[in-house]
Amino acid sequence: MSGFLAVMRKELRHVLRDPWSLAGTTLGTVLLMVLLAYAVSADIEHIPITVFDGDHTLQSRAYAQRFVNEKFFDVQCWAQSDAEAREWVRSGRVRGAIIIPDGFAEALQQGKRAPVQIVADGAEPNIALQITSNAESLSAGFSVELLEQQLSRAGMAVAERTLSLEFRVRTLYNPELREVNTFLPGLMAIVLAFPALSASLSLVREREQGSLEGLLSTPIRRYQLLIGKAAPYLLIGLLDILFLTGVGVFLFDVPFRGRLVDLMLLSGLFLLANIGVGLLISSLLRTQMAALLVGGLVFMMPLTQSGLITPLYTMSRDAQMQAMIWPATHYIIIARGVFLKGVGARELMFHGLALLVSALLLNGLAMWRFKKKLA
Repeated sequence: MSGFLAVMRKELRHVLRDPWSLAGTTLGTVLLMVLLAYAVSADIEHIPITVFDGDHTLQSRAYAQRFVNEKFFDVQCWAQSDAEAREWVRSGRVRGAIIIPDGFAEALQQGKRAPVQIVADGAEPNIALQITSNAESLSAGFSVELLEQQLSRAGMAVAERTLSLEFRVRTLYNPELREVNTFLPGLMAIVLAFPALSASLSLVREREQGSLEGLLSTPIRRYQLLIGKAAPYLLIGLLDILFLTGVGVFLFDVPFRGRLVDLMLLSGLFLLANIGVGLLISSLLRTQMAALLVGGLVFMMPLTQSGLITPLYTMSRDAQMQAMIWPATHYIIIARGVFLKGVGARELMFHGLALLVSALLLNGLAMWRFKKKLA
């Protein structure tokens, strides 16, 4: 125990004497999360579009006015032709076009489907998807209003019998469908790689500077050396959890419905697993530059495979099984569950056990690889 405490005190002194390293491990994680969270916190609104009304009737103008009144769209101009509307999209001055052809009102009066063309700039798929989905929603609302008017003219009794369904949609846990509410808790799994990466660089730095010789000449056991090196960064990581939670709740208004003690406990297991990866990297490499490059690559790989960006249920079965190998996958589920759903450690036991197994396996492998001698 005395050997472990001695190594831990030595590492703490080094961290406290290097303010840049401490700032990078603490404030760096907060700054990175703030920058990434701001990138997704802004709702997509006021997308520039153009409208071409080729019918010039009361009905076509009423339909076009819906796009003017919708805050999601910003009608930049009224095109004079179909070709001009497409040219505006091609030139990039607008991201989409609504083309109302001649015969729009006549088709509606005859009870036929009135053709409307929605043109979206596919160079930005996310914007194009938002344009088409919102335009279809506005068109559906316009169609319902026309149907109500026709039924009202036919008699209220008919309208009441026909329009008898009332849909009440309730979205649980994130009723406003704010992207930042689900993205920010998951993002914590990525930015918490900083403490683990620092632990990895710490051990490699000792080898580069030659100070590892002094440690290896003492009766300190190898597991005491590794644990003593890792312990300060575990404490820093837990401190980061408090900072990141505060930033999410107070700066981005992300709801926190769970218990902080559950989040801290499960976050500790995740940090141990991450530190195990860092120590394993440091046992394999001999330079800080190599450890930094490999560590950055390893810790960034879960960015696309852990469910942070692409939902797990949309992946193939093989991809889902591969994703469950990453500790970040389990932690993202844990963080979102505690933040948004208010679930506790009992409900998240499976993912907590997965993190515990990962932590024991990775740290055990790092200790096995680490040789208490200089190669």
